[in-house]
Amino acid sequence: MTSHNLTARQQRTQQKRPINTKEIQTDLFSLPLLPPLRTRFLPSEIRLTRIPSLAATHAKEADGFLYHIANASMASLLLQEGLPLNKRHPLMLTEQNGISAWLAKLSDYVSDNNSADAVILRLRRVMVEDALEPDPDHTAEFASNCYLLSGNFKCAIT
Repeated sequence: MTSHNLTARQQRTQQKRPINTKEIQTDLFSLPLLPPLRTRFLPSEIRLTRIPSLAATHAKEADGFLYHIANASMASLLLQEGLPLNKRHPLMLTEQNGISAWLAKLSDYVSDNNSADAVILRLRRVMVEDALEPDPDHTAEFASNCYLLSGNFKCAIT
């Protein structure tokens, strides 16, 4: 009689809790993996090129490019491997009218032997637009829009 009461109890509890297929959680391990986080922009995709300093400082019209100034060894590395995306140490970029101020600042801090070592790199602005953050400090100092290439990708507003 006790076993009969036990099975009757089991039947009642099963009747009280109907199984709803909508409440079953999907298996999280069966979902596709997210793509890996982007860590750099390749030189070919952003059209990263080295340009002469006279061409960069004497152009009159604003263009669709951003510029980075580095020493020769760093510029060579960036031209080979691309621009890194690093939130802790973002790469600074400026518009064309900020190049002269950047070069002047470098000449103040760098010894005479290394001041000619500065290389100007140019890249397409539209290719990195979503990974840029405004840099208000350098914008004020250079009197030109400056940006940090941090990799904090902006979501498209719809």
